[in-house]
Amino acid sequence: MVALHRPVFSVLLLSGSSAAWADVPRVHFDMPYAIACRDVTPPDLAAADPSQRLVEARFEISSLLLSGREQDLTQYFIRIDSPRRTLSVIDYLPQTLHESPLASPIVMQRSREFGGKIGINLSGKYEVLPNLGPGAEIGEKHGSSVKYELLPPLETVAASGTLLRGAGVFFKLKSSPRHLLEGSGEFALVLRVRREWRADYVRVRCEAEGIQRGLFSSLDETIRCGEREFLVALYQEGDDAARQSAEDFARKEASLRTAARAKPPAKSAGKSGPSRQDGASWLPNLLYGPTSGTKLPPHSSPQLQHAAADFAAARERIGGLSAVAE
Repeated sequence: MVALHRPVFSVLLLSGSSAAWADVPRVHFDMPYAIACRDVTPPDLAAADPSQRLVEARFEISSLLLSGREQDLTQYFIRIDSPRRTLSVIDYLPQTLHESPLASPIVMQRSREFGGKIGINLSGKYEVLPNLGPGAEIGEKHGSSVKYELLPPLETVAASGTLLRGAGVFFKLKSSPRHLLEGSGEFALVLRVRREWRADYVRVRCEAEGIQRGLFSSLDETIRCGEREFLVALYQEGDDAARQSAEDFARKEASLRTAARAKPPAKSAGKSGPSRQDGASWLPNLLYGPTSGTKLPPHSSPQLQHAAADFAAARERIGGLSAVAE
């Protein structure tokens, strides 16, 4: 009976271990579809170049850990850029940040001590003195102590910089014991725009990296455990017409993505037609590429054709509010 139960116990133990290390982290990103921008033009810039001004856009990006452990998340990569190169990044937050796991500087202390003891008997001769008896004893000690502080070692927990000759910016956020990644984070951009600017849009790409644990630590592997792209409309704070154009642009983009995910009509799902209408290169080209020239896949449904035309029109309208010629 013992011989029969041992294999069963071993199988159960191995299956339990596999369930533990096979649970990889998965991250879901989310953010608003439209953002109001406030004017932050300093008086000296307005006087020096009346044709330009500065606006501030704050992006709040949320991340939710759907599975796995937060300790297995290692890095987020956030990229924000202007697909039409109509916006120029002047400043951004957070900047590159370093931190230390230590709360205070490291204190170093070095000490040295020298001592001497000379015994002189009553006759004036040097000799080793006994513990008892008449004699004179001279003792001398010299000591030195040096105490100084070292700055604690620093680790990069956030790195940021510009891309595309200033038309974009990136943020790398790394996990640390004092800086966990899950939750909501804010990213601020100061953009240079034309004086007549009222609205525009940017592309935001979010990626998450984590560790897929193996049965042994030597089998651990870094993987991409979440990614998502957004088109985010920007509009001038207090401009109701620009806000409506931005919201309409966001609705038309959502309708286009929904139509692209839908299955094609049954009559067009033959060997020459695609099995689904999403996942092809035409959708990123239509969303982020030129306003014209993108072709829909063969056998596109009327709903997809209508959604693509509506999105192209909405993009033309919000592009006209950027005060930059196409």
